[in-house]
Amino acid sequence: MVQTSNINPFSIDHIVVNVDQKYQENVQFIEEVNQVGLPYTPSKGKGNKGFKASNLWIGDEYFEFIHIKSKDGGGWIKDWVDKYNSGHRGVIGLFLKTNNIEETTDLLSDRGISGPERISFPFFFNLINVSAKWQNAYLPYFDEVPFQLGFQQVDTPQIEKKMRKRMVPNSENKGINGIKSVEFYGPFTCRDFEWLKKVFYCISKNSNQLDIPLKNGQSIHFYNSDTIETRVLLDSKGKILPPLLIENLRILNF
Repeated sequence: MVQTSNINPFSIDHIVVNVDQKYQENVQFIEEVNQVGLPYTPSKGKGNKGFKASNLWIGDEYFEFIHIKSKDGGGWIKDWVDKYNSGHRGVIGLFLKTNNIEETTDLLSDRGISGPERISFPFFFNLINVSAKWQNAYLPYFDEVPFQLGFQQVDTPQIEKKMRKRMVPNSENKGINGIKSVEFYGPFTCRDFEWLKKVFYCISKNSNQLDIPLKNGQSIHFYNSDTIETRVLLDSKGKILPPLLIENLRILNF
């Protein structure tokens, strides 16, 4: 594991979800999301001829919905593009924010984590490559559940501050302040759970549940289940929100 206290030194940054085109273009769905109280303007997301991203900003965290438009995915993460083109829909990745990605990858080098890497996207007929102002590192896939945990560090605090200003429209204006916890349900194996215990400080409720406490009062939970589903609980200050279902993702209020 990578810490000595009973809180892992990470916080939730964002959740990546493979979605069909309708979740970015269907007017009725977009209106439904906004009526729930989650401001959603999918036309603002980044993209090119190969992929389209749309963001749902929840305080400092966000959902990144990805629609792949071409076989090569336009520079998007190759393995995730391949899974999308093979039919995968739903949550594909959860990124945790780290203050030192080099240190994180060094500490987890024997746990199968990738080295820090930077995505670049081609634009203007592939004449220009735009590199992301952050680095990612990825843990391996689970045995039977097709998603990954990853870590992200933005290059500088100044860049992160500028990015935060662009996180609009934001649900904070509707009294929904952030993501409190993420619950993963699926056929996790004993090996999956034992591996997670070596990566994070974990609390074992029983053989079918594993909890990972994070900074800022956040947490991740793994439940052994025949059905693959992700439930995300939002901090809504007691405000009642109707559940929102997007592929295998269910967004609920805390």
